[in-house]
This record gives sequence, C-alpha cells and structure tokens, in this order.
Amino acid sequence: MSQRRIALVVVVLLLVVPVPPVQAQDPCEDPGNLTLNCQFDAFDYVPPYGAVASGWTAFVEFAVQTPAFNSAGETPLAPAQEIFSAWLPFTAGIYQQVQVTPGVAYVAAIGWAPYASYDDRGSRNSGLFIGRKVGIDPFGGNDPTSPGIVWSPEVWDQLGGIFPQLTVSAVAQGPVITVFVRAHNPQSHGNDKVWFDAVTLMVDSTQPTATPTPPPPSPTPTPLPPTATSTPPPPTATSTPPPPTETPTPTDTPSPTATNTAVPTDTPQPAETDTPQLPSSPADTPTEAQAAAAANVGPVATPVLVDHSGSSDWIPVLLLGVTVLSFVGAAILGGALVLLRRS
Repeated sequence: MSQRRIALVVVVLLLVVPVPPVQAQDPCEDPGNLTLNCQFDAFDYVPPYGAVASGWTAFVEFAVQTPAFNSAGETPLAPAQEIFSAWLPFTAGIYQQVQVTPGVAYVAAIGWAPYASYDDRGSRNSGLFIGRKVGIDPFGGNDPTSPGIVWSPEVWDQLGGIFPQLTVSAVAQGPVITVFVRAHNPQSHGNDKVWFDAVTLMVDSTQPTATPTPPPPSPTPTPLPPTATSTPPPPTATSTPPPPTETPTPTDTPSPTATNTAVPTDTPQPAETDTPQLPSSPADTPTEAQAAAAANVGPVATPVLVDHSGSSDWIPVLLLGVTVLSFVGAAILGGALVLLRRS
C-alpha cells in the first residue's frame, strides 16, 4: 500500500473514530473543579433508572418509556454515564447541586458527550439525532424545565472529545447552584445511546463587573404624629340621695275646751185656777173644733242654754227672746180661749 493511501486511511479514521481527550487536558484533574465524581468512576443502582453515577441524580423530562441508565466502558476515560433507549424517543439527563459563593460567576463544562445509533443488524445510523447541552440553575433548583436555568447551545454532531460549545456561565444567586447535563432524542432511529463524562464546575475566570450600588437615600425624617393624650373618662355620675324631708315639728294642739252645758231647770207649772162655770147655753158651748185646738196645745218647750265662747255669745240672747215670745204667745192663746168660753 502506498504512503498516500495510508495517509488517507489515517485521516478517515480521525474523522470517524472519536478522539479521546488528551490526558494532560483532563478537566477533572483541575484543583478548581467543584463537582463530585467528575470522571464518573463510581455508580449506584437507582430504580427505576438503573446505574446512576454517584453524587449525581437522574431525571427524565420526557419518555414514552423510561430510558436505561448504565455504566459504560465505551469512552477513553471509562466508565461513563450512558443513557440508552431502543426505538423510543426520550429527553433525560443527570444533575448535581454544588455549594458555591453567592454573587460569584461559575462555568460548567462537559468533556465527553458523543452519541451513536444502531439498527437491529448492528449497523450504525448516520445523521443528527440526539442533541446535548449543559446548564446551570443559579438558584440551586432541581427542576430541569425551570425557566431560570441558563443553558449552553445544543450540539447535534456525533464527534466526541471536548466541545467548546458545551460550556455555560452564570452568577450564583445563592449558596447552591445546580449543574444539568441533558440529552434530547426527539425521534428514535434504532438503538440510541449517549455518553457523558468529565463534567466540571469552576469559578469563571471572567467575572462580571460589580456595579456599585448607590447608597440608599437618607430617609427623610417623618414627623411623629402627636401622641394621643389619653382623656380621662368623665366621672361617673353618683346618684345623690335626696335631702331628708324636714319632719314638721309637732305643734301643741289646744285641748278642746269643755263647753258648759246648762242643765235644764224644772219649769214651774202654772197652778190650776178655778174657772167659774157659766150656765151652758148653746151659744156659750165651744165647738168641737175649738176644743180640739185647745187640746192640741202641748207643753211649752223649755229652752236649754248652751254656753258658747267667743262669737257665739248672741245665741243665748236669741234663745231667751224666743222663750219670751213663746210665753207671750201662750198667754195670748190662753186668753183667747178664755174669751171664747165666756162669749
């Protein structure tokens, strides 16, 4: 074989066969790397995924059936994290949360991320089938679909080695940031495989210029509102008892003056006088009416003298006058009867 043909074969092999990274350029050997198990030398079995690199967490963003996570030896720095699916599309990957300094920019990178697709006969399919990218969540979240994740450009070619595009930088917004590695296989073409190895996180050599924060304006003193003076409650009205009613001083009631009632005296009855009898005649005989009138003349009432004091002194005088008139009347009546008898 001529030297020209040998050189052509070597060039073809260099283009087709993945070229391993140079050992001197192994990023995991950098003392500034912050990821654990950067070279994926140790694995843990995690159902339902399978073998997942220690210190990393598997995630499946989309899959008709969960793809298989394996420890593969198909890389120069074997083992590596392999994700495999047979004739089924998927979007899956791994992530790791790392302690950092808030406000500092960090850069994440992956050193090995090839993929391959084979048909059922074992023949390799050619084409751009599986996209890969690396991302940083500066807030330290673990949701691969979070809009806060800063992603690198997505690469689709099959070449291995170090991809300059698979790097991303972000400023930590807290004490933890999350590094994501993601494979996107939107349409399967057979037995599809992707490998990840040498994932690093380091302080970015290019830090953002800190913009000096202007001092906050001095707060304008706000005059304090006047302190409310507590107004004492008005005194409770005390019911004042009514003043005692003056008890009238008893006055001496004059005892009733005994009224001297005159005891009635026996009135002397006039002595009967013999009246000379005249010879009866029809004319001299009194009529029965006259006799009845004379018979009706009763005894004369004897006045009782009542001793009244004060303004009643005229009453005895009046009674005396009435008595005198009674006697006079009786005398006149008696005289009349005598005359009647004589006539």
